[in-house]
Amino acid sequence: MNWYFLRHGQINSNLNKVYSGRSDEPLNALGLQQAAQAAKLVSPKSIDLVISSPLARAGQTATIVASANNINVSFDPAFNEMVFGPWEGLSEARVKQQYPLEWALWNSQPHKLKLQGRETLEELQARVIAGMRHIEAESEGKASNVLVVSHVAVIRVVALYARGLPLADYKSIAVDNCQLFPVSISEEALQASRKQTVSLGVSL
Repeated sequence: MNWYFLRHGQINSNLNKVYSGRSDEPLNALGLQQAAQAAKLVSPKSIDLVISSPLARAGQTATIVASANNINVSFDPAFNEMVFGPWEGLSEARVKQQYPLEWALWNSQPHKLKLQGRETLEELQARVIAGMRHIEAESEGKASNVLVVSHVAVIRVVALYARGLPLADYKSIAVDNCQLFPVSISEEALQASRKQTVSLGVSL
């Protein structure tokens, strides 16, 4: 199975550097244009299945892309945005002011940040990989090329996993709005993820 991950189009929170998190903020005008452009980018990939995060910004993007390519969209919470807990809805400047130590850790060693009510990168990665395993099991060879429309954090942890890189490198992955990421994960890597996801309490 070939995987492609696409970040949603632009929202105003992206411009204002706000952690929009699980809010249902819609695409802005540029975001809608980006989604239309992404539909053309995706077209040559012969996508069989389009899966979206449940959030509005991802759903809008996925619907525009899928509609242009005559594909239906399904929604899967496994690819939802990271849970930011107390940072939800705050700007980066406000987070830096209110959580100076945590902010410094997030920008230097993001994999070590643990904050009550906030998902860790390890938990996020386990959730996403478990979601991919579930889709592969459910498709039973019916889908060859899968497009997932999601968010920065999701795409970063998947990209790191696929490249065999540690979560410490989280900040090294640049993810622009409507940027397309081909993701190739070996069966060996997916099998190895089972122990990790079980140890973290993530259902396979």
